[in-house]
Amino acid sequence: MTGEDKGEDKGSEREEKSSGPSDGYKEPLVAFRMDGSVFNMHNLIFVIVFLAVAGGAFYYMWSTHNKKPEEATVPVNVRPELPVVPVTSKILIREDQLPGEIEAYQDVLIYPKIKGFVQTINVDRGSMVKKGDLMVRMYAPEFLAERNKALAELSATKAAVAVEESGLEDLKAQLKKSQANLLADQSTYQRVYTASLVPGVIADNDVVQWAQTVETDRQDINALMKRVNAKDHELSMRKEELAAKVRAFENFADFASYLDINAPFNGYVTERRMHVGSFCGPDGTGAYPPICRIKQLDLLRIVAPVPEIDTAGVVVGTEVEFTVSSFPGKRFVGTVARISNNLDKATRTMPVELNFLNPKYDILPGMFCKVYWPTRRKESSLFVPISSVISTPLDTYVCKVIGDRVEWVSVRKGQVMGDLVEVFGRLSEGDLVARNGSEELQNQSQVTPVKVALPTSDKAL
Repeated sequence: MTGEDKGEDKGSEREEKSSGPSDGYKEPLVAFRMDGSVFNMHNLIFVIVFLAVAGGAFYYMWSTHNKKPEEATVPVNVRPELPVVPVTSKILIREDQLPGEIEAYQDVLIYPKIKGFVQTINVDRGSMVKKGDLMVRMYAPEFLAERNKALAELSATKAAVAVEESGLEDLKAQLKKSQANLLADQSTYQRVYTASLVPGVIADNDVVQWAQTVETDRQDINALMKRVNAKDHELSMRKEELAAKVRAFENFADFASYLDINAPFNGYVTERRMHVGSFCGPDGTGAYPPICRIKQLDLLRIVAPVPEIDTAGVVVGTEVEFTVSSFPGKRFVGTVARISNNLDKATRTMPVELNFLNPKYDILPGMFCKVYWPTRRKESSLFVPISSVISTPLDTYVCKVIGDRVEWVSVRKGQVMGDLVEVFGRLSEGDLVARNGSEELQNQSQVTPVKVALPTSDKAL
């Protein structure tokens, strides 16, 4: 078979296949054919078209990736608008919530003044007492023994004083008698001496005897006077001793009143630790616990720890509200009564006490409360919105706008009042500052200031 025959056979075969059952099927213009030789004209056209499309896509992607972005055109001499607000001068008025403690106005532990046993006790936990009511009566046998001994010593001293007074009176009587004898002997001596001047009337020996008698009387009087002075001094000492014994016995009389323990004020008995027969004393330690405890409930102390930064605004007489958990939603009102004028080093707060009248005993000592403390400065200060202050690790400042330029002004922040904050620095009332401060606002940059109003909550303050 020749080559032409083979070609004719292949052509006939292709015609038979093309005229098969799929007469309505049309081949695409560009498609890869697997019949006969791979390197036919149809396949070459398909490969060329495919490479051209892929190359065009690759070139487009490469040019797009390496294309430099077009620079945005910025209008020349266009300044950004900046909302600004004025610096305002206000008096700081704010309500802070502080934790508070409620204490009784008077709180006393009852101890006896002397050691002894409880004889009777007329109160118990929850008892109401009036000032002067007898609560406890003590019995002290040692005290009674000492009192009887003091009474006996007092009686003995009184007897000794009486003896000394009697001896002194005897000595004074002897002294008066001796003085009378001296006067009589002196008178006799004078007459005898006058008579002896006439010779032969009185013997010289009689004159000498009467002279010696007068001298003896004088010596007796001197001795008696010394004895009287000594006895008088001894009597004075006895009387001083008697006075001391009397005072000591009077002290025992006062001690007798210590056996009765009365209520020191109107209040409630909140604790009772002793019973009839218990031994107690005034030490208050060890074996001597208190007999009971009394608290005044009709007047309470509300103790609030005021922070150091708010101590300058504390004023006696200010009304302050507080709440307790036992009465949710109800606010009670107390009055500032006492200021400690001293800061706690640990908490940096100053205790301030409020007085609260509690006639119905609704509030009880020991409760915790929430105090709505009114923070108020005595003088006005400058305020700006909180968003105007920019804080960085290096500085705290606001963006002050002067004309059309921004100037950074360093400030120190103070108290917060609503949406405003106190600032202290080179600012004056009416200066304009950026409402929303930002580090992007560079110093000395140019802006177009636009005045805006403060929020309603700020204006109300």
